[in-house]
Amino acid sequence: MCAHSLQTEHRNPEGRTYWFNTGTRESVWEKPDDLKTPFEKALTTTKWKEYFSGGRKYYYHTETKESKWDMPEELLLLLEKVEKGGPGAAATPQRAHTGGTAAQNGLPTVAGVDPTWTWERTMRAIITDPLYRALNSLAEKKAAFEKFTAQLKAKEQEEKETRMAKLRPALRNMLKGNPNVFHYTTFSTADKLFAQHPIWQQARIESERRHIFEEYVNELKEREMQETRASRTRATQKVVALFKQLNIDVLTRWRTAHKMLLDSEAWNDDPELQKLPSLDILLAFEDYARVTEREFEEQTRRAQVEKTRKERKAREGFRNLLQELVTNGTIKARSKWKEVYPVFKDDIRYLDMLGNPGSNPLELFWDKVDELDQVLDKKMEVTDAALKRRAVASAQGEREAEKGEDVQKEQEDVKMEDAAEADKRPEIKPETTEGEFLDLVKDDSEVKEKLSDEDLQEIYSTMLAAALQRQADEKRRFERKQRHLQDDLRYALKKLPEPIDLNMSFEDAVPLMQHLPEYTSIADDEGRRAAFAKFVKRQKERLREAASEDGGSQSGRKRKEPMRDRDYDRDAKPRERGGRYRQADDYDRRYDRDYRSRHGGGHRDDRRDRRTRAYSRDWDEPRREDPDRDLSVAREEPIKYELDERADKRIKYEREDVVPARPREDTPEEGEI
Repeated sequence: MCAHSLQTEHRNPEGRTYWFNTGTRESVWEKPDDLKTPFEKALTTTKWKEYFSGGRKYYYHTETKESKWDMPEELLLLLEKVEKGGPGAAATPQRAHTGGTAAQNGLPTVAGVDPTWTWERTMRAIITDPLYRALNSLAEKKAAFEKFTAQLKAKEQEEKETRMAKLRPALRNMLKGNPNVFHYTTFSTADKLFAQHPIWQQARIESERRHIFEEYVNELKEREMQETRASRTRATQKVVALFKQLNIDVLTRWRTAHKMLLDSEAWNDDPELQKLPSLDILLAFEDYARVTEREFEEQTRRAQVEKTRKERKAREGFRNLLQELVTNGTIKARSKWKEVYPVFKDDIRYLDMLGNPGSNPLELFWDKVDELDQVLDKKMEVTDAALKRRAVASAQGEREAEKGEDVQKEQEDVKMEDAAEADKRPEIKPETTEGEFLDLVKDDSEVKEKLSDEDLQEIYSTMLAAALQRQADEKRRFERKQRHLQDDLRYALKKLPEPIDLNMSFEDAVPLMQHLPEYTSIADDEGRRAAFAKFVKRQKERLREAASEDGGSQSGRKRKEPMRDRDYDRDAKPRERGGRYRQADDYDRRYDRDYRSRHGGGHRDDRRDRRTRAYSRDWDEPRREDPDRDLSVAREEPIKYELDERADKRIKYEREDVVPARPREDTPEEGEI
C-alpha cells in the first residue's frame, strides 16, 4: 500500500487538525506533502505560512513577521500560476491509485456526495455500486467517507477564502469611498445601495458579500466607539475643570452645580461639552464630590489636630504659670482666685487658655490649690495631734490637783474625759496670738521633727482665719434669731384681746405685753423697743392706706398691697448687715477651705454641694415652738422674711474672713471664666 493511503486526517478535542500514519503509527501537525494540493505545495516554496485563528485564515511572513488577513499579492500570483498549470507551479504529478484508493476517491464522487451528507445517506446512495466492495471492512469504508468529506470541506473552504481574498480589497475600497456607509448601516441597505455596482456584483455569493460587509461595519463600529469614548473622556475632564473654576465645594448640591455649569460661558462655547449626557455630568460630579470630601475631611482632620495641639500647649503653659506662682509664693494653700487673678490677668499664657474646651483656667487653679491644701492638711494633722495631746495633759493635771473621794469612780470619769478631749477638735480663738500658738505646739517632738517655722506660721494663719469666720457666723446666727423673736412679738401684739393705743409710749405699753411669752423671750429692752416701734409704724401705715382707699384710688393700691406688706414687715437692718458680708465675699463664692479636708474631702466637687447647703435650714438652731395663741383668730398678715433668710443662709456657708466692705475690683467672677 502506498504512503498516500496510509495518512488519515483527525481532530483533537480542541478542534486542531492532525494527520496519523497507520503504517508508522506516527502523528504530525503539518499536512503531509503527498496530501497537499498543488497550491499548498507551491506555498512551501515561499516565506509565507498559512494559519487559522477563530475559524478564519490569515497569512504570516516568517522573515518580516508580518501578518495579513488578506492573501498577499505574491500568493495571488502564485495561485493563478498553479490554476493555469504554467511554469513555477510546484506541483507533483499524482500517482494513480488502484484498488481501495480508487474506490475511496471515485465512488463518492460518482454518487454526488457533498460535505453536507451524512454517513447514512451516503450508504443508501453507494451500497449498490460494485466499487463499494473494494473496501473490506465497514470501518475502512466509514474512514474513507470521512476523509473524502473532510477533503471536500477543506477544498471548498480554500476556494471560498481564495475568492474572498480577491473580493475583500475591492469591496472594502468601494465601501470606504461611499459616504453613505456608516457604522449603523445594515446589509439590506447596502445591498440596495450597491445593487448595480460592478464590484458588488462580482461577489455572486451573498454570504461572502455579507461577511466582508459585516467585517467592515464592525470596524466602523469599533472606531466610532473608541472616538465616542475618547470624546466623553475629554468632555468629562473639561467638566471637572469647570467645577474647580466655578468654586464648587463640598457643600454644593447637585442641582446648584448643574445650573452653574449650564450657565457658564465655557459650556455655551464648547459643542463637545453640550453633547455630554446629563448622566455623565452627574457621574463626574459624584467623582469630584468624593475627591473634594476626602480633601475637606483631611483638612478638617489636620486643623483639628493642630487645634488640639495648641490647646494642649496652652494648658501646659498655664500650668507652668501656676507652678511659677507657687514657687514665688503668690499661690498658697487656701488662696482665692480673686487674690491671684490680678497677677496673671495680662499674661499671654492665661489669655491663650480663654475660650478653649476642656479644663478652664479656674479649674486648673483649683487643682493646684487643692494640691497645696492637701499638703497643708497633712501638716495641720501634726499640730492637731500636738494640741490634742496638750489638752489631754492639761486635763489630767487639773484632775490631779483636785482630790476626789471615790478613786474608782474618779478613774472612770478620767477615762471618759480623756476620750472626750481626744475627740474634740483643737481650735484656737480669735484673740490667740501667734506666740501663744507657738508656745502650745513648739515643744512637741513630732512638731519639731516634721514642721518648720514657715509651716507653723502658715498653719496659724489658716486656723486664725477659721476662728474669725466662726465668730462671724455665730454673730450672724444670733442676729437672725433676735430678728425672728421680734417678728413673733409684733405678731403677738396684733392678736392681743385689747388693742394697744398707737399713741402711747413703750413704757406705757409694757404692762399690756409683758405677760406675753414672745416679750419675755427677747432678752434686752432694745430689741423689745425695736419690735414695738415697728409694730406701731406698720399699724399707722395701714390706717393711712385704709383712708386713702376711701378716696377713690382703690384698685391700684390693692395690687401693690402684698408687696408693701412684705416690705414693712421685714427689718431692713439685718439686710444691710447681710449685704456687708456679701460685698466682702463678692468675688469668691466658695466657702473657705479651713479644715475642709477633715470635714469630708477637699475636692472641687464640694462646690456643687454648696448650692444645696445654701438653701437648707439652719440645723444648728433648736426648733422654735409656736407660742400658745388663740387658734380661732386667723392671721391677717403672714410674716414673710424668706429673702432675709436666703441672704443670711448664703452668708452662713461662705466660711471666709470678715473683711470691711470695699468697692468691687475689676476681677471676673468664678462663673465668668
